Amino acid sequence: MKKWLLFASAMCLTFVIAACGANNTKEANKEVDTVVADSGAAASDLVITASNWKFDQKEYKIKAGQTVNIELDSIEGMHGVQIKNTDYTISGGKAVPVTISEPGTYEMICNRPCGTGHIEMKATLVVE
Repeated sequence: MKKWLLFASAMCLTFVIAACGANNTKEANKEVDTVVADSGAAASDLVITASNWKFDQKEYKIKAGQTVNIELDSIEGMHGVQIKNTDYTISGGKAVPVTISEPGTYEMICNRPCGTGHIEMKATLVVE
């Protein structure tokens, strides 16, 4: 029984390490401060790229009242996005239509525990 418990614990640890991974690419470390959703169409697209314990941008901007299809692309680890003070949650692989009518600043956090830097995985959504 103890061997089975030890084996199961080792497998869980292996899964967590594989899911979180290590950030070894220089391209993933490249940051731009702000991304603005494309305003040329009725519904714009915004892709948020998540890697180990950070989003690719510190700030994203959208227009108030405009529908924006937000998609999460997790290139390292398993992540999700929650826009605080709204009902919007974005999981990897699916675009979610987001419409926020009230201008302001909204905090975005990773809502899927992803390792040691999870608590610091935050960005800002500015609604203008």
